[in-house]
Amino acid sequence: MVELLMLRTVSDSTSAYFGIRNDLADRLLKASHQLAGVPYQDRAAVLTAALDAVPEAASLLNPHTALFAEGDSDSSRLAFSCLSAAATFPSAARDQIADLGALTAVLFGMDDIADSIAGDWTDRDVEAFFARVRAILADDPVEAGADEPMDAALRAWRAWCERFRRHPGAAAHTATLLEQLRLAGAAMALERRWAMGGEPWPEYAPYLANGGLTILYHTWWAAALGICGPDPADPGHWDAVEAAIDIGAECMRLANDIRTFEREKHEGKPNAVLILERSGMSTAAAVERVSAHIAELNAAFAAELAGLPPELAGVAEGQHRSVSFNGAWYMARDTHAYTVRELAGDVERHTGG
Repeated sequence: MVELLMLRTVSDSTSAYFGIRNDLADRLLKASHQLAGVPYQDRAAVLTAALDAVPEAASLLNPHTALFAEGDSDSSRLAFSCLSAAATFPSAARDQIADLGALTAVLFGMDDIADSIAGDWTDRDVEAFFARVRAILADDPVEAGADEPMDAALRAWRAWCERFRRHPGAAAHTATLLEQLRLAGAAMALERRWAMGGEPWPEYAPYLANGGLTILYHTWWAAALGICGPDPADPGHWDAVEAAIDIGAECMRLANDIRTFEREKHEGKPNAVLILERSGMSTAAAVERVSAHIAELNAAFAAELAGLPPELAGVAEGQHRSVSFNGAWYMARDTHAYTVRELAGDVERHTGG
């Protein structure tokens, strides 16, 4: 009974959070299409690959339902997570897409903890949580705790790490993934202090530098190199792509900020749109300025990708696909409330099945 009550409490609180609407963004972006970032000729294959990967990703997440909503729940991100992975690597094997989709869902859970959406945590709690996350990846002993949903996230993360280690390229990129988790944890703890009033809100540029880390694009790509990167795996590949990842992360952060500024206003959390509003801009003008900045960053991102060496051509294509898909999706809708049932319907519509 206690466990059932805890699950309901987490579900109720996250449902209320996800129910916060961004009506202005919906009006401003009403012409957007959620699959605009996927080339039309690839959509059927991408959607099918995502749906095929859902059961495998769900089998990893289902034991941890205190944090990860069931796939047809309004607060579930399972279908979106698998679709994002498939859109990035449409030719990857099902287990690769499933592992990257499950990673995305686990990272969403970590982000919900860091933002005190799931539970109520301080910046020190966030730092301690990410220390445990890194210890699990390093295969160091970690004592079990009693705090849900943190432990739900850590159990899911432990199960994901076991799968990650099976990929041939994982060992070469684990050190990079550990470092990116360290940076992400510190950045998220700083965001928590901003939201709690422990430190004043930053200006736009330092906010974006920090937000590029908290969007977890760096973390995801450190893992993706181990799962779908070039063979043979080489830790130096990260050094070659890091500048592009920095830009791609800022593209993703700003697109996310346009979609989520109403919810983040509710949290008291800084956001690019809200920071510009505080400087005197209207909301519409702030959204327009952030949109223009995304366009500038997209051009710089494309130029950086074009300069990567031939052995990283697959990574360059994946990064382009990832930012294109996720940026277009944020312009059209949020990442939650896209159910597995809806994904299946999209597959049927695009394949004529």
